[in-house]
Amino acid sequence: MKLDYSKSWILQKVTAIIFLLFLIYLFFSLQSIDIKNHNELLIWFSNFFNFFSFTLLFSAVVIHSKLGLNSIIDDYIHDFKIKKRILFLKNLSLITIYIIVMGSLVKTILL
Repeated sequence: MKLDYSKSWILQKVTAIIFLLFLIYLFFSLQSIDIKNHNELLIWFSNFFNFFSFTLLFSAVVIHSKLGLNSIIDDYIHDFKIKKRILFLKNLSLITIYIIVMGSLVKTILL
């Protein structure tokens, strides 16, 4: 989906707010556990609200990164072929990172 600049700007601000709110929640929530203890982290992530909060935070970070990188690439790369390749690699990288992180988290919680 191709967004115009104003919609992209608004979406980036919305994701930044979501990012900030869930980051604050996770910061305070994680202070009550020992993050070096694997079992405590599993228990923390097995709580639906914590898992959901982390998922929204991570999703907001990925979307925010995508929009920010799109803006930088659009502003500074002027050759269409190079821009198309860079955007493809960026999207592929972000999708791969998202799938690996979320897949690992779901797999860890379910096992």
